[in-house]
Amino acid sequence: MILSACWQKRDAGGRHVAYHRGPLPPPCRRTVPDFQHQPSIPIAYLQLLVEMLGERGMTAEQLLADQPLDPALLRDNQARMSPAQWTRLVLRALTLTGDPGLGYAYGLRMRPTVHGVLGYAAMSSATLRQAQEISARYNRLRQAGFTFDFYEDADYGYLALTPRQPIPVARAFFIENILLGLAGATAVLLGRSLAELPDLEIWFDTPEPPYYAAWRTRLPRVRFGQRANLLRLPAHYLTLRPVLADPMASQQAIALCEQELALAAGQESDITARVRAILKPSEHGGYPRPADVCATLALSSRTLKRRLQQQGTSYLLLLEEARQQDARHLLAHSPMPVRDIAARLGYDNPANFTRAFRRWTGETPRDYRARWRARWRP
Repeated sequence: MILSACWQKRDAGGRHVAYHRGPLPPPCRRTVPDFQHQPSIPIAYLQLLVEMLGERGMTAEQLLADQPLDPALLRDNQARMSPAQWTRLVLRALTLTGDPGLGYAYGLRMRPTVHGVLGYAAMSSATLRQAQEISARYNRLRQAGFTFDFYEDADYGYLALTPRQPIPVARAFFIENILLGLAGATAVLLGRSLAELPDLEIWFDTPEPPYYAAWRTRLPRVRFGQRANLLRLPAHYLTLRPVLADPMASQQAIALCEQELALAAGQESDITARVRAILKPSEHGGYPRPADVCATLALSSRTLKRRLQQQGTSYLLLLEEARQQDARHLLAHSPMPVRDIAARLGYDNPANFTRAFRRWTGETPRDYRARWRARWRP
């Protein structure tokens, strides 16, 4: 058993969060990543699961029996639970229902509004492409155990899902419900049903499970045994306008998402993680200067320098790291020309960017982009 008990408090944003109390067994203490115990999963996910079990004649009390979560959290729409708690509750639901296809059922019930401000940011996006980019950037606000990558080629857009670590239990449930939720959200954004999006595909990296046959007619087109878990959309879908498109509302929701990212970083004691969260390129090019970072963290320049040195790093090293990661991301997931990516990352001369990228990776930006895109061909 991973968790022995839990208790509640409020985070800096005023939300109820459930933390864990009591020692972990020695093996778990060494192997369970910290993010598994950070309260990042909205309670709305549990509320939906309770609703679905209720339709099958099961109660919240049955689901929460002997689980390290206070039932009072179900009444607080702003509460959060940790990935470890969510995993235990999912395992309990799978046991209660005896339904291996519960991930399909759950994913089909997902709606963008379940994700809170992230869902509203996507729903009000100017285009479906922007909605996918928002999902990729802010996924850690809702799914801390996964990373999302959005990538385009000439024919398709891909939103790929990658676990941050191997998933030892309920892997099918999590991957199935997330990808189906993304597919359903796409249909909702466009004001259509999944049946009206015949060219949308979901790829799974596992063989076809026995329970798929019973769900085939209710699911979008699915491919099994693929090289990745992803949602694939025809390129012409990406230019479509969501039915609730509202650029001003989307920008306001994105600003709230950015605040949540900063809050999540602020809850960490690691000053390096907090600086990393701040070092994001602006639309006009370049990154926050040291003075900007200090102002955001309410630290003097001397204190920031000293605390980073204590962790073996510096502003310049973290800036170099951010540029490298953002360069890889933009080359893989955006159609931006290399010269525009260089400008976004704060390089006055594209040649300087090419030299830096070759130093980081051993290849040119164009070669990296071509090699990365080739990975996602069926």
